[in-house]
Amino acid sequence: MLAAADKKNFVECLNIASQMKVSGIIPDISAYNCLLSAAADDGGQWLEAWAILDDMILGGVKPNITSFNHLLRAQRGRSSVYMWAVVQKMEQMGISADTHFYTQIIDRFVQDKNLEMAVQYLFVTKEVGLVPQLQAAEAVVALAAEQGHPRLAIDLIEWFEEESVRRMDHRPWLSCLIASAHDFYADGVMSSWDVVTKEFKIVPDEGLCIDVLNTCARHGLVSIAQNVLDALKSMNVSMEEYHYAPAVQAAATGQDLEKGLSFLNDMTLSNVTSTPHTVLPMIHAIEANLDTLDSAITLIDNFYRKGVKLTSVPLRVVISAAVSLDDLQRAVGMYKSFSEYNVVPDLSTYNVLLEGCVNAAHRQLGDLLLNDMKQLKVKPDRDTYEQLVRLCMTQETYEDAFFYLEEMKAAGHVPSVKLYEVIIQTCIANEDPRYNIAVEEIQECGYAITPRLRGALNSISQKGGIINEEAQDGKQVWLDEATQKYIETGGVKTRL
Repeated sequence: MLAAADKKNFVECLNIASQMKVSGIIPDISAYNCLLSAAADDGGQWLEAWAILDDMILGGVKPNITSFNHLLRAQRGRSSVYMWAVVQKMEQMGISADTHFYTQIIDRFVQDKNLEMAVQYLFVTKEVGLVPQLQAAEAVVALAAEQGHPRLAIDLIEWFEEESVRRMDHRPWLSCLIASAHDFYADGVMSSWDVVTKEFKIVPDEGLCIDVLNTCARHGLVSIAQNVLDALKSMNVSMEEYHYAPAVQAAATGQDLEKGLSFLNDMTLSNVTSTPHTVLPMIHAIEANLDTLDSAITLIDNFYRKGVKLTSVPLRVVISAAVSLDDLQRAVGMYKSFSEYNVVPDLSTYNVLLEGCVNAAHRQLGDLLLNDMKQLKVKPDRDTYEQLVRLCMTQETYEDAFFYLEEMKAAGHVPSVKLYEVIIQTCIANEDPRYNIAVEEIQECGYAITPRLRGALNSISQKGGIINEEAQDGKQVWLDEATQKYIETGGVKTRL
């Protein structure tokens, strides 16, 4: 019968039991347990298993815990009501549950996604003086992680390993890492990452690495971010901006200027193009005050002294921070250091410096920068031209602004509505009738007139326009009817 039970052949076991009764052989506890085992394994013959138990009791054979383990297993395909019936019957007969019995109960709750009861019976197992089986503990940990409770999952691992001589393998820890990264749980990411990568020597896949990086970005976990980047490189993953961006954010959040500048520099050396979104966190971190700005400048110099090959991006970030602090002197000082560091300024660097010139109304410096651009054959873009126009508009004589505006349009760039607003407001403030030309160009571009600009133009119209000194008859310049209507409607075109 034991051989038939091992084969999970319930019919053969029944035939053998029938032959035993015909031969006058009374089945003992081992025979009945073989029948119960076969009934449980052969498709979960739950009703037959109960019949075997009743036959045992009627035959004067007292079931043991093994009998109830088989009986409980036979109920696995039924609702939990049948499971509790087995528990109740066992308690009535005064039989204490063993670890395997509790494991089956826990597995049942895990299967039903009932985390609360699974955790409860995990601790009940310990309360009755038993050590939960590794299989049961791992299943509860996996369920907790799956349902978004990474802290509970990690606590369960630590509790189990304190109570047992056995240690969980990488799977529960990997589940905890996934859940922690998904929920941005910093402590969980730190502990799980170290166990998974250092103890089990497992490199998570790219998707999980990105999730971990996002958690690092939120909580400033700089060291973990560095480890993740190293892991990605070890997998020969093609590094992209979205890999470096959260690492830079992590450094900014953690106020680690050295790592942040290093990430940006390494990013450029890896032929990954940074975006304004990538560098902005570090700019905000450096522009906190002049002390952090000076620290960043010192770090750049230390990189060079250590033999690090510098790129324009970290230097540009420092310049941007200086411009934000209205410290044009430090910005220019960093710009002059490009040659010392064997770095060639790029277009974005010049645009940032020109922005500083606009803020300081420093036309002379702007001209010098434009001359440097021409010498390095750096081609201006839309932002460059807009900064040049704005810079000219800060001066008493702003004729060159219209020259750069025309040059900008000739290069195929469309001026922004904000640039036109600056031109119009400056012309109105200086009683320059050329504001009308800018209004017409706004209309041609299809831009909407902002409320602020509309108010300024309406006030000029109510005053009777602006005197055109170049007109021979000295008449005032009026807006034509179409332009006036365009202004009053805010630039909204009427559609048929």
